[in-house]
Amino acid sequence: MKLVTAEQMRRLDKAAVEEFGVSSLTLMERAGTALADLVSKKFPPARGPVAVLAGRGNNGGDGLVAARVLIEKGHEVFVFLTAQAHDLSPDAKANWERLAPLTRTFFTISSPSDIGPRSLTLARCACIVDALLGTGLASDVKSPLSDIIDFVNTLNIPVIAADIPSGLSSDTGLPMGRAVRARWTVTFGLPKLGLFTGRSSEYSREVVIADIGIPEEAALRIETKTHLIDPSIFSQYFGERERGSHKGNFGHVAVIAGSGGKLGAGYLTSMAALRSGAGLVTYLLPEKAFLKFDARYPEIMAAAVPDRDRGHFHPDGLPFVLDFVKDKSVVAIGPAIGTHEETKAFVIELVRRAKAPVVMDADGLNVIAENLAVLDHRQSPTILTPHPGEMERLTGASKKEEERLPAALKLATGHSAHVVLKGHRTIVATPDGTAYINPTGNPAMATAGMGDALTGMISGFVAQGMDAATASAAGVYIHGLAGDIAAAQFGDRGVVASDVIRCFPEAMKTLLP
Repeated sequence: MKLVTAEQMRRLDKAAVEEFGVSSLTLMERAGTALADLVSKKFPPARGPVAVLAGRGNNGGDGLVAARVLIEKGHEVFVFLTAQAHDLSPDAKANWERLAPLTRTFFTISSPSDIGPRSLTLARCACIVDALLGTGLASDVKSPLSDIIDFVNTLNIPVIAADIPSGLSSDTGLPMGRAVRARWTVTFGLPKLGLFTGRSSEYSREVVIADIGIPEEAALRIETKTHLIDPSIFSQYFGERERGSHKGNFGHVAVIAGSGGKLGAGYLTSMAALRSGAGLVTYLLPEKAFLKFDARYPEIMAAAVPDRDRGHFHPDGLPFVLDFVKDKSVVAIGPAIGTHEETKAFVIELVRRAKAPVVMDADGLNVIAENLAVLDHRQSPTILTPHPGEMERLTGASKKEEERLPAALKLATGHSAHVVLKGHRTIVATPDGTAYINPTGNPAMATAGMGDALTGMISGFVAQGMDAATASAAGVYIHGLAGDIAAAQFGDRGVVASDVIRCFPEAMKTLLP
């Protein structure tokens, strides 16, 4: 699904009205109704009154529609206007005229001094609808709107934003002086780039995309290289398997992982590859580490790599590994291998000479951080899966949220790699400069081993025949969806990576026709 800028959305709205005959009032009615539907779903009338904060523009008009629909649904609604009715935009004014006969509980806030007397009214509301400012904001928010935003952010009341939290840039995801911190955002038509980039996660926890009837033909004209991941990208790979299938049809994943007594990360990667549907998985460990191997997962095959009794990967093991992986579908490299100089030499030469697609994670990334040129001449795809700290070591980019997207694209295009930059709203960047942003996942996944599981899932999808970009997008989306399923079962605390891996099949079942 395309992520659009404010200007692109403005052009879409204009095309819908001028070329396809959809009136602007109809678009506003659909937007406000979608907003009201979410409010009513999350906060039924019995929960208490709803406050609607409406600005003078069309975003305010969306809020006024929502207020009217909520009243019709039986809600008590308080409307707070930041402008006199005669100063509203034409469409907002038309909807104010439809709303006014239905309620007497409306207030005008035209200066900071108007806020205080209304604080008790706001404080007893179940939720606040933010319809102050929309996507057309071009400069920093000024008083009294900045004061209203500051006040709303001090209240312990859930906020549902119309289209985008007021004050948040639709293009950068950065606050323009001030921005409302919303629990939900109902965005209209196509999702806005600023809801998934920059610091947007601080201002919009959950985004709901509402179809307001923008003609598909108009949306197809929009040219963008930034997309929100949705199942249509990869769902065709998840149909029913042929009845005559056997394990050889679904690829063989080689997992190069582990060192000393650190076996768990490789186990997670290997099991995740199997749970994603790969036919075969072999876990290759340094010989000394292999002596500690146990059959906790009997489905995983294991092989000992010569290591000169070091307990970590050593260049002496390279001929064995290169021979082993020469006919494998994909090679996953990195979980818990350590950063010894001998391991570094082993990994760099393996990446240089391996013919199969390679998925790199964890210490695999750390040991090539100063040797990224090794990626430049690979003939098969390379997928890098850094977390923010590893990304900083790879590129020198800071961990600031607003630098994530440009850093991922720079690494991907500069080294012909597919980059999966993990974190909230994981980014997939491809060598041609296209970016995909993931909407699934939750804070329960902030625990050890999640990255190892993601590496295994992506590797498993490559083994089953997906190209690198599709496998990466499918991997982060389904991995996050499995995390959402696990969190629904266990809550935000106490979920572990193996819980999420066990939820992979259930997550993939949602993609079946």
